[in-house]
Amino acid sequence: MSDDAELDVEVEEETGDGGEPENFFIDILTGEKQKVSPKKLLIQKVLRQLIESYGFDRDDLEVNYNPRIAGHGRKQPDIAIFRPKTDHANDNLQRVILCKTQKKRDKLRSVAEAEADLLPLKELMEILPNVTLGMWTNGQEEFFFQVERTRFEVRAKPLGVWPVPGEPTSDVDHTGGVIQIGADVEDLEEALCRCHRYLNRNLGLDHKDAFKQLSVLMLSKIFDETQAPADQKFWIRGEEPFEEDGQQTIQRRIKECIRDAKDWQPGLLARGWDLNLEPHETARVVMELARYSLSKTLPRYRTGAFRAIARNVMDGREGRYPTPLNVAELAIHMLDPKPDERILDCSCGTGTFLAMAAAHIFRKHLASMGVTPEEASSDQILQAQERTAAWAGQYAMGCDIDPFLVVTARMNMLFTTGHPGRIFRLDARTFPLGDLDGVEAGSRAMPLGSMDLVLLNPWFSTQDTVSDPSILEHYDLGKVWRRNDEGYFVNTGALNTGGIPPEVLFLERSLQWVKPGTGRVAIILPDGLLGNPGDEYVRHWILRHCEVLASVDLPVEPFKVTVKEYGLTPALPSLLVLRRRGQEELIRTEHPEYKVFMAVVDRAGVDPRGNLLFQRAPDGEELVFDEEVVEKVRVGGNVTIRRTTRRARRVDDELPIVAEKFREFQETGEVTPWSR
Repeated sequence: MSDDAELDVEVEEETGDGGEPENFFIDILTGEKQKVSPKKLLIQKVLRQLIESYGFDRDDLEVNYNPRIAGHGRKQPDIAIFRPKTDHANDNLQRVILCKTQKKRDKLRSVAEAEADLLPLKELMEILPNVTLGMWTNGQEEFFFQVERTRFEVRAKPLGVWPVPGEPTSDVDHTGGVIQIGADVEDLEEALCRCHRYLNRNLGLDHKDAFKQLSVLMLSKIFDETQAPADQKFWIRGEEPFEEDGQQTIQRRIKECIRDAKDWQPGLLARGWDLNLEPHETARVVMELARYSLSKTLPRYRTGAFRAIARNVMDGREGRYPTPLNVAELAIHMLDPKPDERILDCSCGTGTFLAMAAAHIFRKHLASMGVTPEEASSDQILQAQERTAAWAGQYAMGCDIDPFLVVTARMNMLFTTGHPGRIFRLDARTFPLGDLDGVEAGSRAMPLGSMDLVLLNPWFSTQDTVSDPSILEHYDLGKVWRRNDEGYFVNTGALNTGGIPPEVLFLERSLQWVKPGTGRVAIILPDGLLGNPGDEYVRHWILRHCEVLASVDLPVEPFKVTVKEYGLTPALPSLLVLRRRGQEELIRTEHPEYKVFMAVVDRAGVDPRGNLLFQRAPDGEELVFDEEVVEKVRVGGNVTIRRTTRRARRVDDELPIVAEKFREFQETGEVTPWSR
């Protein structure tokens, strides 16, 4: 079967705790329950993009509008978009969208390759005299068109981007393209995934090489947004990406932008991270990114989208894999970093903890202005973004032994905050010794005992243990411990050359890195370390050197979703929050009793396959809630904040409740019962 042939959709239905398929969704326009079908879900996805990213007024949208065109049968759009605040009639119809469900494609198509699928949209646009713009999507690909009408012909020509609501269609041919929009997390994630899929599947680049090419272009995009509008280069005109001369022009602009971006961030990328794409290939990726303003997109959305393309650069060896975002968010909320506290991830991987910390700081800056992220204006978002970037440059630090992951973490921070932070290539286990290129700079920037907070998800491994005497000699927990006659554990001083799991050394090193007396650590550890009889000496050491602030048993499902692409089985995880004792506290042989916050989390929003779990009533029925949301309605350059009520299901994630109860515990010493 050819790539252009029509395919039927394959959809795996969501399932709840009982394994029964969920057969309804809540319509975003009407708030009513609708039976699930692949076509309806795709339409809902597009509607959400129109409302939450582009800023269309929901009152100007209609699903399955019938234009009743004489002589043309039942031709009708799946989504019709009308002029603002007008009747839904053909005279006011401006844009039409066709949604077609298809099997997932291995490669993305060009306009010419998708011609058979695009023909119905072109015909519909040509026979509706007031329609100027059209869109076709199958959920994986998006194609935009503009109608060009002359005395002699009507032609639907391809576009690289869509104008925002109320923007004249003639602007797509002007220098600078159209107004850039802030994106929601799903829209931005899908755009980045389309870029990565094109580089990986169409061009045959492996995951890391595809990520390199995309990173160089993202760097230039982020830099371009720091420039005055007259100096910006990361944009496209209407048909430019589809014409050879236009592709060459885009390539020249982007290469100039990359050169300037590398001068702006000279230490960000490693040698060999250069753009190696042909002009038409560059144009295809730029076309996906040019429509968005990253600086006007909330940091939480940006790091979620970045995660989608960065997860493939880790290979899962030695038990290393990305931390689930909601678990990282829990740790951040429990530690609650302040804008003047130094924070470190000493096993940073792709930079998830640091990026989520930046999103937390961003929210604090907006709160100081008296607004939430959802209701903040573009100017307020930009102001909070600048302050967050300044924070990242001074207070956010990380390190990793893998040079590729060091660059990836820097890119994550730059993508999330506009600043790459200070992330060094070094081995945290041997620090401050070692000969990697980041040791000297890291020793100056983050000496042991200097950090306020350390967050990490260290390597979990029972097989790849550490037995190198030159490493073990620097750790209490690298020695052999014996129980004495009084029942206490004693360090014998002999090296445990039989091998120590890496997470044990990371636990001790993270505590060495924070300030005595006040420094706090949030670390994800396997449950076995906190419960196995053979690891009791580790628990003895923790209680001697730390005040245990919290212990949270985490569900394994989010980790199963994270590691399934590596073919791994995750250990049962726990989150431990500790305060390092000061020297005077360590002198004491005994410590007064204190309360420890403890929680067991049953559900964290997903099942083992990654399907969302929604809250249910005791009888098993899924619950639907009326929730007030903020929508930003755009007309050209003007944006109006509007509050509205949507009926929606709620994801069954107990992690935010744990963070809230932990704050309550810290303030009062007690935890009140809770119920949904």
